[in-house]
Amino acid sequence: MTRLPAGAQSRSADSALRNGLRTVLRAVGGAAIGTLLLPAYLLGLVAAGFSARPAQLVAILEARRLSRFDTAARSPQPHGRRLYLYLLLRTVLAVATGYLLVVVAAGVVFAVVMVVGAATRGPVGMIDSAAGEVGWGTVAYFFLPGVLVLFLVLSGLVATVWIDRTSWAALARPGAGELERQVDRLNTTLTDVVAAVDAERRRIERDLHDGVQQRVVALSILLARAERTADPDRQAELHARARAETQGVLDDLRDVAWRIHPAMLARDGLVVALEALRDRTPVPVRLLTDITHELEGATQAAAYFVASEAVTNVIKHARASSIEIQVRRTRGDLLLSVQDDGVGGADASGPGLSGIAARIAARGGQLRILSPAGGPTRIEAAIPCG
Repeated sequence: MTRLPAGAQSRSADSALRNGLRTVLRAVGGAAIGTLLLPAYLLGLVAAGFSARPAQLVAILEARRLSRFDTAARSPQPHGRRLYLYLLLRTVLAVATGYLLVVVAAGVVFAVVMVVGAATRGPVGMIDSAAGEVGWGTVAYFFLPGVLVLFLVLSGLVATVWIDRTSWAALARPGAGELERQVDRLNTTLTDVVAAVDAERRRIERDLHDGVQQRVVALSILLARAERTADPDRQAELHARARAETQGVLDDLRDVAWRIHPAMLARDGLVVALEALRDRTPVPVRLLTDITHELEGATQAAAYFVASEAVTNVIKHARASSIEIQVRRTRGDLLLSVQDDGVGGADASGPGLSGIAARIAARGGQLRILSPAGGPTRIEAAIPCG
């Protein structure tokens, strides 16, 4: 086994000592900040009978405090009764930590005063001793009890820091009831996604049958008529109509392919795909976006299909003269909205809108549809960027 040189071993030990000291100081600093937050804990508990908002704000502060002092992200947060139990526990810990820190500070002050009194032979007011009464023997007399008290106090601080860290993890963990609700929600979402995918498959099949297939049949008839005719002018006319019909078949196939998954989305990103959607839409579309960097593929796909389905609904049903698409990025979500100036009355239970709602729910996002009779219609989606 390779042995490190003596100098390298010394440097490694010094580095470990410094890291350990920094960890201890961060933990003590976090505990001290927790003590200063005692009024916030009490406010969250007192306001529990009126509003849960103060307790939720305190939980956000707690997540930042813990993450700041041990560099570990805190997510998710305690909710419901667990949040109030956490605040109650934090109140007790804050009081205990404050008491222990005061004892440590008083002990340090007492030790310094005793050492200075022994060194200078001056009076020590803390124990009502006159000049010359406190010597090194007196310091030695208090040394062992002081070390014992320091050990007990530091042990208490270590315990409060440990409880501080572990209580968040224990209370942020979802309970059995919450897990059951999540399972039910996931099962419902899965059922909705399967139904949406099946509905989309049937719609694609219908488009192929009613659009592409009919055009191919018409194309074959035109080519057959061109083969049977002997008139060159008539034959040229039929060939020209066949070429136009071929272009129509290609356009229909391209539209179907874009509804399945546009290649441009994976190649060039969400903004370029939305620009292409804008250019292909017969209704004037205004696109507003502040997206300047890559997004995760599933997030881009969900956002694009929300916009695509919303625009399709506008074209088919809204009788609108303009559409506005807004896309912006927040800290954790991608926010997309599509608004038109049409007649309103969009059916949220229809196959198109229910399909994108299921797609958004599967990503853990939210879809909101505002479409009063008479318009306008606004569809808003919040998609986690993950």
